[in-house]
Amino acid sequence: MPTRIRILCVVDNLEVGGVREVVVTQLHSLDPDRFEIGLLTLADDHERARDLLPSSVARLGVSYRAEYGYGVIDYLSDAWLLRAARTFGAPALHAIERFDPHILHFHTNPRELGLGILSKRRMPVTLVFTDHLVRIRPTDYSFAARLLLRVAYRRLYRQCHVISVGSSVARFNRYAGFLNPSRIHLLLENQIDLRTFHPPAGEACDRPLTIIYVGRIHPVKGVDTLIRAFAQLRVHEPVRLVVVGPDAMGGAMQELADRVVSRPLEAHFAGARTDVPSLLRNASIGVLPSRREGLSLALLEQMASCLAVVVSDIPELTDIVSDGVDGLVVPVDDAVALAGALQRLVEDRQLRSRLGRAARAAVERRENVDVDQQLARFYDTIAR
Repeated sequence: MPTRIRILCVVDNLEVGGVREVVVTQLHSLDPDRFEIGLLTLADDHERARDLLPSSVARLGVSYRAEYGYGVIDYLSDAWLLRAARTFGAPALHAIERFDPHILHFHTNPRELGLGILSKRRMPVTLVFTDHLVRIRPTDYSFAARLLLRVAYRRLYRQCHVISVGSSVARFNRYAGFLNPSRIHLLLENQIDLRTFHPPAGEACDRPLTIIYVGRIHPVKGVDTLIRAFAQLRVHEPVRLVVVGPDAMGGAMQELADRVVSRPLEAHFAGARTDVPSLLRNASIGVLPSRREGLSLALLEQMASCLAVVVSDIPELTDIVSDGVDGLVVPVDDAVALAGALQRLVEDRQLRSRLGRAARAAVERRENVDVDQQLARFYDTIAR
């Protein structure tokens, strides 16, 4: 085994989001005396990492396939992916070869594994792929597309050691046959720093009850469903919805809120913020109505802040929240059901308090596993 294991982590970009937070947290946890770490972003936005990462982490950035859209043909065989990697990926391949990693670790869309496969043919390197979400859902694609993707992902995943983030992702990867029995499969649970998050400051009489959403404003996040549900609340006192996160929809959700939300309800779009723990302390209810999601750090943070939470019934969220025990669960994309759950919490302070306490306890139980040591042992094992 080498004296220091060189690991190059590859990400699609460093935009605000769960993947970035997971990768940054993991890189902070690795001992620089044991591991030499680099981070390669395929959106050439490595300057965003300047204040995020330890100085010991090499920050690399390239623009990969920026002018080329993926199509079905890319998944037909490795040959197509490798052809695209050769055609559009020269800067990325050069950056990988220059760093000369022992382990090349992808936190990307599976299609980027073409870069890894081609790199492995050119140099001795071990491939790792971290899967942050269930990749194939019946509602996302046609039957033919699901079949094609399942065959393609099985072929790609089996060339790597795989880390599944969360139990639902691990179950699906086993069920779909994506895992190579001769390679290591590691289940990691996302964790947060509980010391950062505290119970709410209290519901002062001089400010509105606040419902908070934290995450990107993106079609998969279900913010449109949330706004329509919020607009249905029947209240006599002011209630505020605070939406925290970068906007990938060009202001469309703000426009929707302006049309459908009326007083005494109020919707406020706060943008990307660095003071999320403080915002959570001033909220009473957390909500995550996602259509697609990984193991959500935003949800864990809301629960650690003792908020009563409402989530959609997708596996990644119901693995964390049990309906009526430590939160409320509603059908995905059902604005009426979401409005009903929010109405219950708005009207019942005792229910909010009970679910919030149970949510904090549930997150505390999750923190008993030493994820940092699991990852370090995993790297040690596959580098031998």
